Formats: sequence, structure tokens, C-alpha cells
Amino acid sequence: MEGASVTIVQALLLGFFWWFKTNYYGQTFTCFISNSCLTAALFVGIVLGDVPNAMIIGASVQLIYLGILGPGGNLPQDPVLATLVSTAIVLKSGMPVETAFAIAVPVGILGAQILSLIRLINTTWVHMADKYAEEGNTRGIYLAGLLYPSLARIPITVTPVAVAVYFGAANIDKVLAVIPDWLMNGLTVAGGMLPALGFAIVIKIIGKKELLPYFVAGYFILKLSGIGILPLSIFGVIAAYLHIMFTNKDSGEEITNGTAN
Repeated sequence: MEGASVTIVQALLLGFFWWFKTNYYGQTFTCFISNSCLTAALFVGIVLGDVPNAMIIGASVQLIYLGILGPGGNLPQDPVLATLVSTAIVLKSGMPVETAFAIAVPVGILGAQILSLIRLINTTWVHMADKYAEEGNTRGIYLAGLLYPSLARIPITVTPVAVAVYFGAANIDKVLAVIPDWLMNGLTVAGGMLPALGFAIVIKIIGKKELLPYFVAGYFILKLSGIGILPLSIFGVIAAYLHIMFTNKDSGEEITNGTAN
């Protein structure tokens, strides 16, 4: 990692990445980045010229959001914005990876509020589209449903990212110089605990009693066997398929027997 500033062009590129993510154009191109920290980190690495370290930071931040849920479609945080800002700042400042957690959490919460603001503004285009529909103006419906919302959210999405990345990466050293060592160490330790929280949320979500043995087995196989994560993941997919196939088969037999009786 290097201690260098981010150029205006680089900051704007990162801002437009978040803008593109918020458009959700039929989920054709944006579904794979809608809540993926790794995709955002890859883009940061490409723009800033350090993909390996960017992916390390992004993978660490991803652990926080493993079990993130959005009741009613509203996420409590925005993982992509959190990754863009934290990865860029940590990458350029040379701070330890754990510091990214302390940056990502508040930025992610801010991102969720910005998305709520975008949804509020979008009601304007809905009423405009209704008016065009009454007039039979299909071109107007298209503009109000696609073009106008996309253009309106450029300053709302690009500006926060560009400002945070451009000024944050350049001035983070000054901020760190003011923060006492005990507070910085505390933030680092607290940040290191957040991935454990992400794992705990995932376990709570998938924590059915009949599935926990698979989780425990996977953990110890990974730690004790030396098998890589990719082969173990493939084995996990096969085990999951067999589990579903046999449990569904048993359920089908129980239903058949119950009907026969």
C-alpha cells in the first residue's frame, strides 16, 4: 500500500461506479454489484492501480455484510459505498486493513440514508410519468422512468463519493496525527471484531439444528486439512445438493404415505 493522494478523475470514476450501482437498470448489469463489496473493491483496485491490496481490503469489509438483510427492500447500510470509500482511503493512506472497518460502518449507514433520499426524489418522476401516461406520451414515460431519474441522481451519488475519496485520502494523515494512540488501537480492535459479527449473523440466519453439523465440519476441514477454499466450496455445493435431494425425497415419501393412509 502506498501513501499518495487520489486524483480528481479517479475520485469521479469511483463516484460514477456508485451512481451506476444505484440505477438498477433491470438488474441486467447491476445485480452483480448491487451489494457486492468484492466487485466494488476490484473496481477501486483497477482505478487506483493496486488490485491485490484492494481485494484484500474489500474481502475484509465483505465479512461485515455477510448477513445483511433488507426488510421491505431497504438495507440498513450500503456495502458498495462503504467499500468504495474505505478501500480507497486505506489503500492510499497505508493504514492497516482493520481500519477499513471503522471507516466502512459509518459510511455504509450514510449510504443507506442517501438511497432513501433518492427514493423520495423518485416520487417526482412517478407523478410525471402518470401525467405522460394520461396524455399517451410513451416517449415522456420513458424519459420520466429512466433518463430523468438517472441524471438527477448524478450529483446525489457521485459528489459524496468523490469528495470523501479525494479529500479523505489526501488528509487522512492529518486526522490520524490528531487521534490518540489508545483510541486508534481501540478502533482497530473493534474493527477486527466486526467480521465475527458478520459470521454470527449468517449463523443465526442459517442456524437450523440440522444444518449446523455442516458448518462445524466445514470449519474444521478448512482449518485442519489444508484444502483450499475453492475446492472446499465446490465440495460444499455438492454436499448441499445431496442434502436437499435426500431431504426432499424423504418429505415426498412422507406426504405419499400420509395420503395413502
